[in-house]
Amino acid sequence: MSKSAKVPGPAGVVERPVYFVSDRPEAYEIAGEIGHEEASEIGRLIAEHAGRRFPGVEFRVDSQWHSHQPGMERVAAYIEEHWQRWVEQARA
Repeated sequence: MSKSAKVPGPAGVVERPVYFVSDRPEAYEIAGEIGHEEASEIGRLIAEHAGRRFPGVEFRVDSQWHSHQPGMERVAAYIEEHWQRWVEQARA
């Protein structure tokens, strides 16, 4: 569902890790099919919630598949543990 990478920065600038959140429908089709618009909304919701928890990480929503970078395991685990509840709360 969500993957990460470091974005290169100019020389002398500290790179901020980037965690990519998928907006692909198949990433969220647990109980049935969803459309791209709904998947995009879920991706943005995940990025918003996870961004509050991990302010030192930049979250970007896109349609690519990315690989987790070393050090992002806590971010991935946090998202995996909570994203379905965030979606349920947003729909309520």
